[in-house]
Amino acid sequence: MRIGMQTNFSNDRISKNAVESKTSDSFANVMRKSQNKMHLDSLNQLMSRVDTQGQKLAKQRTLENLLDYKNLVKQFIGESLSFGMQLSEKQSFNQSGGMKTHQLVEVIDQKLIEVQDEVLNNENEGLNTLRLVGEIKGLLINLYM
Repeated sequence: MRIGMQTNFSNDRISKNAVESKTSDSFANVMRKSQNKMHLDSLNQLMSRVDTQGQKLAKQRTLENLLDYKNLVKQFIGESLSFGMQLSEKQSFNQSGGMKTHQLVEVIDQKLIEVQDEVLNNENEGLNTLRLVGEIKGLLINLYM
């Protein structure tokens, strides 16, 4: 009889632990989903700021607007990578016909340099700047999608 009673108690403890485990798992899932939503909302808000500053840069190509735009893009990249977004890779052919792999951040950095050159050279009435701003926006969207 004593053995059976002890077994019942251990079964009760196991079932209570299982219920507590399910509760803590669901709480952890809710917290994880909430954090992910907050991170995505933050990235969306930052993307909106990048887009607004990009339009401002396309209209008024000044060094101040360029620096603000570059800082926002860098902030977006930093936050998206710190939130666990992964770098995507892009493969292309180089001049000798071999495969070349680019990380998306390198491509974004290259586009930022092109925008900087456009602003400093002040050519083509902003069309190239607007095109590059659009390309950077697309690359940033690819980074967090």
